[in-house]
Amino acid sequence: MDVLKRFAIGAVYPIIALVIIGVFWLAYAATGMKAIDSIYQGLILMFPLIVSMGIAIGIAKDHSGASALAGAVGWLVYAAVIVSLNFPKNGVFTPTEFSANFNFLSGIYMGIAAGVLYNKFYNIRLPEWLAFFGGRRFVPIVTSVVALFIGAFVAAIF
Repeated sequence: MDVLKRFAIGAVYPIIALVIIGVFWLAYAATGMKAIDSIYQGLILMFPLIVSMGIAIGIAKDHSGASALAGAVGWLVYAAVIVSLNFPKNGVFTPTEFSANFNFLSGIYMGIAAGVLYNKFYNIRLPEWLAFFGGRRFVPIVTSVVALFIGAFVAAIF
């Protein structure tokens, strides 16, 4: 039950982002301004990143900002791997060509991975010459490596 509670705490942040997205959608519908539509489209495009950060914060033991950074780094590495392995044949990539790999589910599983990795490695001790990268600073590093493998696995499936 504790896992579901932590997941629910993390899900609050993307829900707040959905409210903000809705406000910009209504503002665009009311005014028709292209600038507001651009903001709306940007928020929609980056929604999986927001989900990843929110879920990582919720799952982390102390709801640390380092877990949010790990969630962001994890999703960005994942997205870069997916894009590089599934590059369009005509050599042009545009954000509208995002496939199912970029839906909010990718944010959920990268957020879960970042949160779990944070809980496992937030207090790791490294040798003295690497001590700067120990503890909470180690979590985004290990999350990026794990995201590399998750991205390669998902790219191989799709």
